[in-house]
Amino acid sequence: MPYLSTPLPQRMAGRGSGATSEAGAFFEYVFHDIRPTHRAPRVMPSQYVDRFLAALATSRPLTLVDLTTDGLHAIGIPRSVLIESRPRTYAQTTEIADRLRTAAPDADGFAWVARARDTTRSVVLYADPGRAPMLVPGPSASLSLGVGAGLNLLRTLATGARITVIVPDP
Repeated sequence: MPYLSTPLPQRMAGRGSGATSEAGAFFEYVFHDIRPTHRAPRVMPSQYVDRFLAALATSRPLTLVDLTTDGLHAIGIPRSVLIESRPRTYAQTTEIADRLRTAAPDADGFAWVARARDTTRSVVLYADPGRAPMLVPGPSASLSLGVGAGLNLLRTLATGARITVIVPDP
C-alpha cells in the first residue's frame, strides 16, 4: 500500500475537506460538484454563507494513503473511477475508500491531487475516537465565506473559473 508521510500544512473548508491551498479548499468543497462542462455554473448562498475557511496545521507527521498517480497505479484503480467520479457513483467511491482503509488501518487518511484544482493536493483525515489529534489551529483566523474577505476570496476564485456567485439579499 503506498503511503505519504508528511507534516503538510493545509487549509480546510467545510466538513473535513482539506487542501494544501486556499483555492484548493474552495474547489474541493464549495465548487466540488461544478464541472467545466456546465454552461452557466453558479454557487447558491446555501453552498457557502454558513461555511468557514480555516488555516490548520498538522500536529504530527501524518501517514496518508497515496491516491496520486503513483498510488492509483499501485492499487490498479484509474483516476476516473476514484477521483473524477460524479455524485451518482459516490457509493462506489465510498466502497473503494472503505477497502483502502481496511487495507491500511494505521493510515491517518487519504491524499490525492484534486479533480477540480489539480495544482493542489486534497486530504481527508479519519476522525476515529481514540486517534491522536492530527490538526491544530494555524497562524491566521478563520474566514466566513458569507461576508468580507472570505466572500471576496470566494468571488475572486469563482470569477477566475467563470462561476457565478449568487449573493443573498441583505
